[in-house]
Parts: sequence; structure tokens; C-alpha cells
Amino acid sequence: MKPKKDVNRMKRNQKIKLIATFAFLLFVFIAAAGSVIALPGYSGADDVNECGSCHITQGTLTLASNSTSLNATTGEAFVLDIDAGNGAKWITVLSAWANNSAFEVSTRAVEDDSTNDADGAAGAISAAITFTPLSPGNLTIRVWTAAGGQLSTSLDIVVNVTGQTVTTYTPPPDNTSELLEIWRIMIIALPVSTGVILLILGFTVFKRRN
Repeated sequence: MKPKKDVNRMKRNQKIKLIATFAFLLFVFIAAAGSVIALPGYSGADDVNECGSCHITQGTLTLASNSTSLNATTGEAFVLDIDAGNGAKWITVLSAWANNSAFEVSTRAVEDDSTNDADGAAGAISAAITFTPLSPGNLTIRVWTAAGGQLSTSLDIVVNVTGQTVTTYTPPPDNTSELLEIWRIMIIALPVSTGVILLILGFTVFKRRN
């Protein structure tokens, strides 16, 4: 028969191991959930902030268009060739900027070396973006380019649009990405929570037996 001190020491060591295991599982769950929920700096085409609120506008990046002033008619598409360089990582035409929401845009964000980038060099983007005016007026298209760190610059293109307002169908929002995020969280949460429950049950049984 083992001495009482040895038995107590074994019980204490087992409790410490159980507590340490529980703390580790809890830490893994919190870290994993945080990494799933965290979003990148660019949040997509619905972002209402211009790049100047996150990036400090500086003159090192280049941004140009084949036209900075033109005439157009509602419902009739036109193409702007946008070129960015000197380390550019993105060209964006987000709907909340200037009068961008008054145009239907073929692509609102082009990343360097993506399929929509016609320039194969790193740090240089060339994109042909199609715009379709939806309402008349003297409108401004605002294009931004940004790079790593806090570099960005913008370009305004003035479009004098004539014609009648075009009514467009707005499809319901696509919640696929949100559902995928929930699914990813569940994949992490369920095994960890199950392990924690089993750990608690095992600890309870251990206490009752001792």
C-alpha cells in the first residue's frame, strides 16, 4: 500500500495535468476562433472608407487612365484602361466613393498578378474596366491604388452623362461567405468543446473515485 503522502501527491499532479490540459484546449479554441473571424485589411466592394482613411496618400505610386474626362450616355458601356505602378498591389473602384455607385462596374477590385491584371510585372497593374452609367449628370469616377504599408493614391475621372435614369435589378445579398465562416467556426468549436466536456466528466469521475 502506498503512503498517504504519495497518494496525495499523485492526486495533486493529476489535477494539475487536467487543469493544464483544459487551459491549453481553451487557448487553442480562442486562438483558432480569432483567426477565423479576423478579416484582411481590404474588406470588399461594400467598404465605405476610402483608402486614405487606412493608407497615407503619398506620391510614390503611379495611377493613370486612358481618359480623365469624357461624355457618355446612360445604359451605354465604355471602357477605361487603368494603369498603376511603382509597387501597386490593388486597383479599386468601390461603390461608396465619389459617384461610383452611379455606374455599373465590371470589376471593382483588381489585385496585382490576378487574372484581371494584364501587366505581368510585379508591382504593376493594367486593367480594362467597363463602366455603364445608370443616371445622368456631371459625375466623378474615383479610382484608388494601394500598396503594402500605407502607400496609396487616387485618380478622378469626370464623366458627363446624358440620357434617362436606368433602373437596375439588385439581387439579394450573397450570404455564402458568412455561412462558410460560421461553418469554419463550428468545425473548430465542436471538437474542442467536446474535448472540454469529456475532460470535465473525467475529472468528476476521478474525484468521486478518490
